[in-house]
Amino acid sequence: MSIESFINNKPYLANLFMGMPAEIRMKCVVENFHAKTVIVKKDEEPKYIYIVYSGTLKIFNEFQNGRILETAIVNDMDFLGLIEILASKEKIAATVETVTDCIALRISKKDFLKWMESDHYLAVIVAKKMAKDFYNIAYSNGELLLNSTMYTIIAYLIKLAKEDIDKGEIVFINKKRQQIADELGISLRTVHRNVKQLKQQQLITIENAKIYINENQYKALIDKLKELS
Repeated sequence: MSIESFINNKPYLANLFMGMPAEIRMKCVVENFHAKTVIVKKDEEPKYIYIVYSGTLKIFNEFQNGRILETAIVNDMDFLGLIEILASKEKIAATVETVTDCIALRISKKDFLKWMESDHYLAVIVAKKMAKDFYNIAYSNGELLLNSTMYTIIAYLIKLAKEDIDKGEIVFINKKRQQIADELGISLRTVHRNVKQLKQQQLITIENAKIYINENQYKALIDKLKELS
């Protein structure tokens, strides 16, 4: 994909790049990434900003004890590398890996900062983006601290099930226990224990180690969530 196609195929990007200096635009590179490709890795030097055109990515942290904590899912029209570069940090805070095939525009750190200094519109977009991200982190972290792990897991299952329940379908939770633990920032053992309790209370169904939720169970989960709040 050419830089012109990248910018002009979506109105949001056309507006975003309107104020980019021509000399910086010439140096931008459109990159294609296959699924399960690490784009940036924790503790490496931040060299680029990536603007995601299409695809889904996950952000996660790996710790010395081997634990992996998934902190966010990134979709198209998002930035990678903003926090490290704007904070003048020498190490990347978290690893970003593609979940699906992705297309992103790569801009060097130096060029991005130069573009931002000269383009008021970009500066406003970046400020709003970072404010939204920090708000979501603060909100979810507060919820996790205030509520029990059972509350957190039930809220998570309700969120995953809602769309298909609204269609009148029995929901299959297409997440492994380890994925749930990583996304919620709790231990795998805690997930297993709470899932077992939910099964015993007939709030979910387990078949071949897979989690299913029907409409009655979905309503019961909502009631249970209210009890725990």
